[in-house]
Amino acid sequence: MSSFFTADDWVSAPMPDRSRRHAATEHLLRADDWEEVVPGLDSLSVRFDPERTDPATARALFSRQLDRSDARAAAAAREQVIAVCYDAQFAPDAGIVADRLGIPVDDLPFWHAAQAWTVDIIGFQPGFAYCRAEGDIPDIDRLSEPRQSVPAGSIGLLGGLCGLYPFEGPGGWPLIGRTPMALFDASRDQPALLSAGTSVRFEAIDRAQFDEMASR
Repeated sequence: MSSFFTADDWVSAPMPDRSRRHAATEHLLRADDWEEVVPGLDSLSVRFDPERTDPATARALFSRQLDRSDARAAAAAREQVIAVCYDAQFAPDAGIVADRLGIPVDDLPFWHAAQAWTVDIIGFQPGFAYCRAEGDIPDIDRLSEPRQSVPAGSIGLLGGLCGLYPFEGPGGWPLIGRTPMALFDASRDQPALLSAGTSVRFEAIDRAQFDEMASR
């Protein structure tokens, strides 16, 4: 408990183990005791209502719930298949990324789909997923001149991460493809298609399949 950080309405714990962090997040969300549950890249934080719970009580509850969370649940995390079209129109930076990875550009779709990805965190835009692969990936540099407009559904690589853009907007991630799937839909019970801890598998589709799925 000495490593916990407690503020007026927040409790945070360092948690570098990704599997445990994801499992604990799911457990805390199900507990419904917190105003907000926020997984980070190496920590897990919860926000409580100080009018109902004092910091010491919140810290003790947080600690007990972490102790009860089953780290093995991460291995059974749900998988989401994301259809991606790697057509040149949707992958303007494929050559840059392939060069950095040391593979032929034509092999980039196979390489990307072969990786085992897991959503680390959601941020930047509502539903924007930062996915990390199990293996080591060379750092991919940010574009020297960020785009003023990145189309919704774009798939990018930056550093050792894969990012999915739910909405059109500016961005500096090198782009390698696009999905026709709605990554965020406010009308759904769970608006964001992806959440922290979700296993992601990318599946290549051609342009005709993309157009057909996008028209639904």
